[in-house]
Amino acid sequence: MPLLQPRYEPIMVPPARPGRWRMWLAALVGTLLLVSALFTVGQALYLNENGVTTQAEVVDTRLGGRADFVRVRVGSGQETNLWAWAGSPRVGVTIPVVYLAESNWAKDARVFAPEWRIWPNLGLGLLFLGGALLERRRIPRTSDRALN
Repeated sequence: MPLLQPRYEPIMVPPARPGRWRMWLAALVGTLLLVSALFTVGQALYLNENGVTTQAEVVDTRLGGRADFVRVRVGSGQETNLWAWAGSPRVGVTIPVVYLAESNWAKDARVFAPEWRIWPNLGLGLLFLGGALLERRRIPRTSDRALN
């Protein structure tokens, strides 16, 4: 066997080490989803604290599509869309609403906030942050690699 035998590279390339970009992306998405859920809760608390509870008549609805809305007329004659509502209100029905006149903002008094915005964002945010933590544990530290 000659001493100057050519050195062959391995046929299989070793797998790439896990990238930190997945961890940071999952952490960023999880944080944004949690902030969105907390912001929605903050909006509901603000409206409950500063709004006035009054009766309002439902004047228009569009339910069952992508652009759902319920439009009401409050006691002052002002019409506004509801931010959150319970069930399927029908036109002509009177419902209790929390109304903030300065911003023309209202929600059904029987609900806290749009649940389709709070629970999915909160659950997905926790899921992404958990995935980021698992990814972080999977990535070897540079100090651990130096010891090997």
